[in-house]
Amino acid sequence: MNKCVWCKREIITNFSISQLLTFTKIEPRVVCGTCALKFDTIKLDSCCPKCHRKQLDKSICQDCMNWQKIYPDYPFSHYALYSYDEFGKEWMERFKFTGDIRVAKMVADSLAKVISGYKAIDMIIPIPISKKSFARRGFNQTEILLKTAGVSFIQVLENKSIESNQASKNRRERLETVQPFSIKKEMKPKLCNKNVMIIDDVYTTGRTILFAVECVLAAGARNVKTLSLFR
Repeated sequence: MNKCVWCKREIITNFSISQLLTFTKIEPRVVCGTCALKFDTIKLDSCCPKCHRKQLDKSICQDCMNWQKIYPDYPFSHYALYSYDEFGKEWMERFKFTGDIRVAKMVADSLAKVISGYKAIDMIIPIPISKKSFARRGFNQTEILLKTAGVSFIQVLENKSIESNQASKNRRERLETVQPFSIKKEMKPKLCNKNVMIIDDVYTTGRTILFAVECVLAAGARNVKTLSLFR
């Protein structure tokens, strides 16, 4: 009997008669039903169609209208799985800041399913963290999410920032951030005319992921989708 990776309670798996008679292999669950429901899945009929910000209707939010003025030629359409509510912040604190990467299993299947729904994606690109953050944390949280979900990715971007991480900044400071990314020299030819997806853990203002989009488009990518676990 296995235990929930979040609450540590034992998970009881109920088998159907047909499963028992056919000896069907059942993959062990990693999260109990109660904890699985803690994530606030964003519904398409109550979010901004451009960035998946949770709201009462499907109107384009003010943030996206502002970004469209800055990037008029980029058909921005971001997808996020969950709302970054109190549980989302608690989960991220445990995963990202205390280093309990086991909880990535809680979202792995959902993340893999959403990504697999996109057709004709040539390359998955995770947002890189700075050397300072990597030295302190020991891992890139977005790469861990993708590895746990069984999603192949390529390290295309470099993060050369020496500033404090985004989580420590307020909204104004995030929007005033200077471009932290560049394309790895050996990866530039491989981006030409490719359909790519850029993935991050949390979308807050959009500043980080749009900086990444800038780099990839400038390197010749044909089409760029973006996705995050939380919005």
